[in-house]
Amino acid sequence: MADSHVAGLGAAGAMAGAGTRAWYGGSIADFLAESDDSIVGKLAGRSEFDIQLAQQEAWRAEIAILRRVLEGLSGHLFLEFAIPRMGRRVDAVVLLPRIILVIEFKVGSAQFDRAARDQVWDYALDLKNFHEASHTASLVPILVATEAAAPEPRLSRAADGVYHPVNTNPAALRRVIELAALEPGRPGVVAEAWAGAPYRPTPTIIEAARALYSEHSVEAIARSDAGAKNLAVTSRRIEEIVDEARAERPVVG
Repeated sequence: MADSHVAGLGAAGAMAGAGTRAWYGGSIADFLAESDDSIVGKLAGRSEFDIQLAQQEAWRAEIAILRRVLEGLSGHLFLEFAIPRMGRRVDAVVLLPRIILVIEFKVGSAQFDRAARDQVWDYALDLKNFHEASHTASLVPILVATEAAAPEPRLSRAADGVYHPVNTNPAALRRVIELAALEPGRPGVVAEAWAGAPYRPTPTIIEAARALYSEHSVEAIARSDAGAKNLAVTSRRIEEIVDEARAERPVVG
């Protein structure tokens, strides 16, 4: 992926009739039947920022990989799906009948960077904890470094249903998906309902300020707070605690 793809969280979704947070969404069959130019055009058209050539080339590389590995599978695909609390977008989310794949591509990378691995893991954890339709789902975060040598794929599921990140490359990605499809999970995820489900984080002050000042729309983030009255009470109590601490601080000298 290119750095520019993190911007523009306020764009409307691509799946017709769904309040989705993805720039592109549809069944795997529809994705396979659609042209690259059409898909890239939809992705670029939903960004609130100018899309650089490097980003378009990264999208085309990702689309080519996804075409190969999703051939013959049933499910749905979402590209550039918003993670509002983090102010970012995950490259691809694949809804299989019983499991959700969260995929981050590093096009041109020959190594599995620790930060990139943590990034896709954070995406999966964020969906699990804050995206209402993902609370009971099993999620597999997958890091695809296009020029790296892939280790033998192994899936390790944590107690919360979020798997440990899987490092792979384009040649081995299909095998990872096949293994994930065999894992236990809850059947019957409805793509439109999943894509439009409420996202209810409680962002920190710094996270909220970062989202606001980077010109991201915060309309997609459901407000979850204690109300203005309770916040005022809390603020006053914090001020009282600070004053008490200052008054009781021992004199050093």
